[in-house]
Amino acid sequence: MDKNHIGYLIKMITDKVKIKADADLKKHNLTLAQSRVLIYLNIRGGQSTQKEIECHLSVSHPTVVGIISRLEQNGFVHTWLDPNDKRNKIVQITDNAIIIAEEMKNKILELEDTMLLSLTDSQKNQLESYLKIILKNLD
Repeated sequence: MDKNHIGYLIKMITDKVKIKADADLKKHNLTLAQSRVLIYLNIRGGQSTQKEIECHLSVSHPTVVGIISRLEQNGFVHTWLDPNDKRNKIVQITDNAIIIAEEMKNKILELEDTMLLSLTDSQKNQLESYLKIILKNLD
């Protein structure tokens, strides 16, 4: 594939972002998917239903079950059945994980600043607009 092809460039950017994220997460024994759950929970005030996490991450129920299970085993979240609806599981972030989620959010913002460093505000706005259009086209 041509190295100037848009798909190739997007793949290379994604790979580099994942490598940087994995390096930052390794010290906490977390995966990128697990960190996304922690950041989401932190943004949501510390807790959410498992179903809401599935929708936010756009992943299957079994995938979220595995992620949540590993997070709970490692002390990053607590879970319990919703007393009002036993079909729902509530997931709550632990105090220790809140600190990690904030750190990860800050790392994401730093990485985004690095990626966009050479762009003007106008170019950043255009890029955001184009990416939203591309994402919508894929739905």
